Amino acid sequence: MIPSGALAYLDSSVIARAVLADESHHDATREGLLAARDRLVTWCGARVELASALRAAGAQGRVVDPDHAADWAFASGPRVMLLPGAPDTIVPLGADIAARRPVRALDAMHIAAALTEAAVVAGDARLIFVTADARQAEAARAEGLEVLVPD
Repeated sequence: MIPSGALAYLDSSVIARAVLADESHHDATREGLLAARDRLVTWCGARVELASALRAAGAQGRVVDPDHAADWAFASGPRVMLLPGAPDTIVPLGADIAARRPVRALDAMHIAAALTEAAVVAGDARLIFVTADARQAEAARAEGLEVLVPD
């Protein structure tokens, strides 16, 4: 899924796909994230999005242990590194992206975090924005990011 040596910025949609067993392409996504261990980053707001997704899934009877699912993504599994999301950097850029592109607010914040903080972490390495959201993928490409939509 993620090319060797590349740093992958994960949108919360991909993390949710990896932890919710009934999501489409769950097994391949989960295996891909484990294979890219220690080369995965996301904005700290993804924790909030994942908590919301797991609560909603639990209300539908889809998740037995949402606390364990979140732990898998950030601690015991691929250990996704959380980027702090400096407000003076990503908020103005996120607002600008949201004003120019047809994306939801938090999707724009993920793109802004990838363009700023993840780019610094990547350094000279290839940076790939990974999302399961087609509209967000289109906006990220328009902002100059290399995008991967796992299937």
